[in-house]
Amino acid sequence: MSVPPFSFGPGFSEIFTITQIAIIVISILLMLLSITIYKNKNLKRIAFAIAIFALFAIQHIINFIDAQVVDIMPDDMRYTLFSSMTLVIIVLFFLSIVKK
Repeated sequence: MSVPPFSFGPGFSEIFTITQIAIIVISILLMLLSITIYKNKNLKRIAFAIAIFALFAIQHIINFIDAQVVDIMPDDMRYTLFSSMTLVIIVLFFLSIVKK
């Protein structure tokens, strides 16, 4: 397990872990809820929400694994990947608002 590029004080490592897990769980639950709504209502805009929550969950799963379990990629690659994923999430949010 690799140490994150930032230093936590006493107790903050647990807060980081708990918040990462909470973000992952909530993102997956919201994605599942969006899938259910999509199946029941067949709203095309919900497809954007499904993609957004899936990307958000994937982003934080990778971050959790890389920081807490095993170092799976160099930090510069991870930062680039996360910035790109965040940009895609923002574009999908924008498209979900303006698309009719």
